[in-house]
Amino acid sequence: MVSKDKFILDATAGFRMMWFNKKHPNTIYLDQRPECEPDIVGDFRDLKQFPDETFKLIVFDPPHIVKKSYFGNYDAGMPRKFGLLQADTMEADIRLAFKELWRVLKPFGILIFKWNNQYVSSDNLIKLAPAKPLFYQISASVVKAKALVKTLWFCFMKIPEEKEANG
Repeated sequence: MVSKDKFILDATAGFRMMWFNKKHPNTIYLDQRPECEPDIVGDFRDLKQFPDETFKLIVFDPPHIVKKSYFGNYDAGMPRKFGLLQADTMEADIRLAFKELWRVLKPFGILIFKWNNQYVSSDNLIKLAPAKPLFYQISASVVKAKALVKTLWFCFMKIPEEKEANG
């Protein structure tokens, strides 16, 4: 059972680098890597420890690096901070994650999905989501190789079907 004051879930918290308050009192920080010191060591693809419709806000910033496309040291730098996805299961993993996150999101709850396109485009991943995003924001940067890298922030709201149809 989740206490009533824990209504935010960071499903892939990592080292909480995007958070102003890294110990926000209303947030459960979940990550599958114990070295990140999450509140709960768990898998974003299987959130069985949470009942349906538990959270008002979910942040989903999964690993953006796919093992086959990354040529650096897997035990250091970017993979250590952000984790890795496996090329052969990446789409299935993201689909499962969206399904579970949608299940634990309350009606009219917000899901923020952050994705960096340096290794994998967001175009196909967004198609795996349970709904279309309401809107998105792009922040771009130039990396050492002078390539334009985009980080995209997608905002979803779990609008019950009858409310969406009737406006």
